[in-house]
Amino acid sequence: MKTDVQEINPTRKTIAVSVTAEEVAEQETKLIKDFQRQAKIPGFRPGKAPEAMVRTRFAKDLQNELKQRVISQAHQEGVVGADFEVFNIVELNEGTITAGEGAMVTFTVDVVPEFELPAYEGLKVTSEPTDASEEEVSKLLDQILSQRAEYNVAEKAAEKGDYVQCAYEGKVGDALVADLVPDTPMFGTQKNTWEEAGSEDAPGVRAIIDGLVGMKAGDTKEVTMEFPEDFKPEALAGKTVVYSIEAKEVREKVMPEMDAAFFESLQVKDEAELRQRISENIENQKKQRNAGAERQQLTDALLKAVDFPIPESGVESETEAVLRDFMQRNMQQGVTQEAFETHKDSLHEGARKAAHDRLKSRLILSKIAEKEKVKVENEDFSRVIMTEARQTGQNPEKLVKELRADQNRVNRMRTDIILGKTMDLLIAKAVRETAEPAVEPAVESAAESAVEPAVESSD
Repeated sequence: MKTDVQEINPTRKTIAVSVTAEEVAEQETKLIKDFQRQAKIPGFRPGKAPEAMVRTRFAKDLQNELKQRVISQAHQEGVVGADFEVFNIVELNEGTITAGEGAMVTFTVDVVPEFELPAYEGLKVTSEPTDASEEEVSKLLDQILSQRAEYNVAEKAAEKGDYVQCAYEGKVGDALVADLVPDTPMFGTQKNTWEEAGSEDAPGVRAIIDGLVGMKAGDTKEVTMEFPEDFKPEALAGKTVVYSIEAKEVREKVMPEMDAAFFESLQVKDEAELRQRISENIENQKKQRNAGAERQQLTDALLKAVDFPIPESGVESETEAVLRDFMQRNMQQGVTQEAFETHKDSLHEGARKAAHDRLKSRLILSKIAEKEKVKVENEDFSRVIMTEARQTGQNPEKLVKELRADQNRVNRMRTDIILGKTMDLLIAKAVRETAEPAVEPAVESAAESAVEPAVESSD
């Protein structure tokens, strides 16, 4: 076989493999013998059927199998045996493969570009303090109490923290906001909804939430909302909206008593232990946030330190994966298909940028892993399998059986393990600095999770 490589661009090449008539004939001879050994033809013992009869009876199967064998041999010679790393086969053109004639098999491939590794040891990462302040602990304790609060109908003006059943309608001049942003009704018209009066964390229109404070059932009022210039959705950016509000019912927030029954329900003995539990979980949340931030800082540093072309087919498939994940998460939150269509160009542009950077970082990490001889051990697989089984609720043994039947999935898992271990290596070699947060860091809003026993992650 003879191989000819032509460059299309820095990350794409064609590999043309010439197969001689003699090589095709050799493959056919082996193929005929294989069929003779395995063919079951009435009147002949296995392996004794005449060649002519095998050729006639299995002509179509022989042709298809010969084609596959010649392509496989060409792939082994041209793609596997290439002196560059093939990222992906983009196109295959095998032409005509016929016994007794030469053939030309052409692979269009994307390749992993050559590049010099940037310095990756001693990169600087900055993290925030992980201590839990008394203010944070008290705030989260208030959230826990709020989750267990009762809301009783009250014949009074709503105070901050009370829930108000209300209706509202927004207008920009004479135009209904509901017509400007039909896909986001909370900014337009609501005929019946509940809002927490004066809440600092509630989503929605700030002017309405604040305006509900002081309203009684049956009251109406108008409030004005000035939307910022960079507001999303863009149809409201920089607009002044007047909202007409009607309060229908006020429910007073009654906090639970922190008594023995309350502490028993949270599996703590008293307020001191509850505060300690909350503090430990806040610290763990901050440690996890720091770990993610450190990884992102290292990734950003590597991306900035070196530049090279990225295989186009990889960017395309990664872009599709980013978009698919984004759409699934947002559709679960109620975003409509029509909303995606409206912004599809900007979404695709953003997804492509994210895909490019994600693939680039993986290529850099893969090269570092090769240089550092990062390997996958059996215990690495075991840990990942147990983690996935725990997260999905699967039986670990069943998961192992599924993996044995899916080599591609195993290969992806192996790659992810190597990249993860490589990032751990970079983190271990990083230089750390601790910086005070610019603002008080937010803690997880799911307050009930803050009283679960603190467990250090072993991942």
